[in-house]
Amino acid sequence: MKRLRRWLQRIAFTSSLLALAALSTIGWLGSGHLVEPKRRALQDYHLERLEHPAAFGLKITAYTGPEKTPCLLVEPEPGGRGWRARDLRKSLKRPPPWGEILGTVVMLNGHGGRKEDHLPSCERFTAAGFRCLVPDLPGHGDHPAPHATFGKDECELIEALVDDLPGRFSLKPQPVFLYGVSQGGAIALQTAARSPQRWAGVISAAAFASLERTVERSAAELAPKYAGLAPVAAFSVGCGSWLRAGYAPWQIRPAKAAEKLTMPVMIIHGENDRFIPFADAREIFDRIPAETKILRPVVDGTHGRVLATDAGHLYPEMCRFLLDAVR
Repeated sequence: MKRLRRWLQRIAFTSSLLALAALSTIGWLGSGHLVEPKRRALQDYHLERLEHPAAFGLKITAYTGPEKTPCLLVEPEPGGRGWRARDLRKSLKRPPPWGEILGTVVMLNGHGGRKEDHLPSCERFTAAGFRCLVPDLPGHGDHPAPHATFGKDECELIEALVDDLPGRFSLKPQPVFLYGVSQGGAIALQTAARSPQRWAGVISAAAFASLERTVERSAAELAPKYAGLAPVAAFSVGCGSWLRAGYAPWQIRPAKAAEKLTMPVMIIHGENDRFIPFADAREIFDRIPAETKILRPVVDGTHGRVLATDAGHLYPEMCRFLLDAVR
């Protein structure tokens, strides 16, 4: 009996060590994907706009901002107008004179994306009368910082980028709006909550309400048979994130930040988003105290194509939202 007991104890001890090793591996690998996403290379449609911006109605100035942040300042170029700009202006009842700038939109990329991903959107926003400030977020594109922190460090950086504009380009950026997709949308909400009086409005698309819950859902989807262990796996990923980048997913809560938003806010979310469910958008929207707030469901919209699914209606709606906030 004693021999059997020792044997069972050894099995239990060995199993515990194997389980700990497995969770540690999951945490380290998962946190690596979270805080150090694979850098996306420039695509053909990026290069086309960077090499011939005027053909798309754009004037693009590349520069390095605070904390060595690669940035694009994108403004309307009256000499050339692409079809996106033409269609957008036709959809507006009272578009401003072509080339007039009414304010600035700070555009924040999604997880694993880069600043150039926003150039087609810039064609529409500049046509509606807005310059676009488009940075590479830390851990993305050509930014030298190695880690993405989902708002922990990015919020202060975004404020510094906006404050840098008047002295660098001798321009008046106000009124200033925040715009972001997925990770960028979550960061936009958190940035706006830090100093609500700084921002004229926020557009957030496909943002998560809680990074911790998003990590748990991802863990459950990767291993459906072991979905019950998702909270443990998420905790392990959080520990790995803390060791790598000094923060954990449970610290990143855009829905909590939404409680401080008093400026106009537009929340966009795909009804078929399987990565971040529509319930996250509803939770964020319900917590916003602003008098002017819009929840825009995208029928058949998925996480990766939330804007492309209904671009013909969404971009005019977003531009009207910006123009109404200015007027």
